[in-house]
Amino acid sequence: MIKKLGIVLLLLASLTGCQNSSMEPEEINPEIDVCEVCNMGIAHEHFATEVVTADGEVYKFDDIGCMEEFLEKESELEGKEEAKKYVRDVDSGEWVELHKAYHAFHPDFWTPMANGVVSFKDQESADRYVKEQGMGDVLDYEALKKHEWSWGQ
Repeated sequence: MIKKLGIVLLLLASLTGCQNSSMEPEEINPEIDVCEVCNMGIAHEHFATEVVTADGEVYKFDDIGCMEEFLEKESELEGKEEAKKYVRDVDSGEWVELHKAYHAFHPDFWTPMANGVVSFKDQESADRYVKEQGMGDVLDYEALKKHEWSWGQ
């Protein structure tokens, strides 16, 4: 009986082991991960973003602009529970929920897909980046939602 219970538990663990039920972001593997929108390899990990659904699906992007394009145009997420959206702090590579992050924007800021939006874990870091570059604006989540993306024109 104990042996059968062990086999059942092992099967259950293997079935649920692939699920990302915590809705946490996955690490990027630049050797194999590609952007859901542009299909380019995710070579610049600190610019990567992810969308994680409640049922454990993870969508990876090489640039915040690709993620925003996916969210605007993708019907795959319709009818699913709210998904979590993540960006990475460009300085540390730390994952940050999109609604908590700050962003520096200028059309001349380098990003993988030339969207010019660079993400940070706090406002101070975004302010410092804009000051160091001598140009740009700092956007919080509300301002980012109103941002006009180049692909949207």
